[in-house]
Amino acid sequence: MKEALTMPRPWWKEPMVWLIAGLPMAAVVASFATYFIAASNPDPLVKAGYHKEGMAPDKDTTLEDRARALGLSGRLAMQADGTITLSLASPMAELTGDLRLSLIHPTHVEQDINVLLVRTDQNQYIGTVADMDNGRRQVIIEPEDLSWRLSGHWQAPRDQSLDLGGPSAR
Repeated sequence: MKEALTMPRPWWKEPMVWLIAGLPMAAVVASFATYFIAASNPDPLVKAGYHKEGMAPDKDTTLEDRARALGLSGRLAMQADGTITLSLASPMAELTGDLRLSLIHPTHVEQDINVLLVRTDQNQYIGTVADMDNGRRQVIIEPEDLSWRLSGHWQAPRDQSLDLGGPSAR
């Protein structure tokens, strides 16, 4: 009796080949997919005076300290129609020029709001914001020459006004 000759199967039909080679190939494809997702949605840059000190971001408070040294403090108020008023208290002579107000969303940079506060009277400023979603915002007020900064946190719409600077500043 003759034994039947068995032909070996081709290599691509062997399941062990696909197990050994397929898993690393799947990992390479997944790593490229992860790279393209990360590259197309980069994280926004950190704002408001932060810099990297070693491995951790550290806040640069020199502009806030300068405002405190000048004795600047203010009250920011928002009306229901979107009008924002700022009353600055300063022991020095009246301030000149307009101010820049930034309402920074904590996670979505596309929801940041920048408003020009126009001087209307001695240390009185007014501006308008279209739509502001509810939630917490970081508030930054700076002059055009960036010589000082007042900052704080605003909880919209709960807070109707916000005190900035002075002894209660954080």
